[in-house]
Parts: sequence; structure tokens; C-alpha cells
Amino acid sequence: MKNKKKYRIEIYFPDNKCLSSKSEIISEGTTLRDFLTQIKFDDFNQVSTPAFGVFGNIKGLDYVLREFDRVEVYHEASKTPKESRVARAKKDHKP
Repeated sequence: MKNKKKYRIEIYFPDNKCLSSKSEIISEGTTLRDFLTQIKFDDFNQVSTPAFGVFGNIKGLDYVLREFDRVEVYHEASKTPKESRVARAKKDHKP
């Protein structure tokens, strides 16, 4: 039986308006679903409907992780960019 290569994968996720990370050593052929189970993602997840990506590209849970991949957790924005700009303008504009 051939030895599987092992490598470190990092996951970056939102945590109270900050960006946090966690890393884990995985075996070659590990899927994103297996990785999330291995790191117990549900225990520290604060995003209600997360999407996952690797270097900015959305990936499904069946994606096989590769060496040097950086997993990112995406969440739904609370405001659109336009709504954010209008809110900042109203805050900065003092009548």
C-alpha cells in the first residue's frame, strides 16, 4: 500500500467582525467535506449559510483539497456596497 502524502491546509473564517484561521494536517485525497468534519467546523462556525472557496473560487464540498490550498468561508453580506456608502455618507455629513 502506497503512503499518502500529508500537508497542512488552513481555513479562514469570519469571527466577530475579524478574520480568524485554523489549520490541520490532512492526507492526500481529502475532500472539503472531510476536512470540515476533521476540524469540527460546526463547533466554531458563526455563519448561518456559509459558502466555501479556495483562493477566491467557490468550491463544492466534494472538492479534493490539494497542497497549498487556502480554504475560505464566505458569508452573506449584511448590506450591499451602495447601502454601506450611503450609511457612511449620512454618518459623516453633519447638518
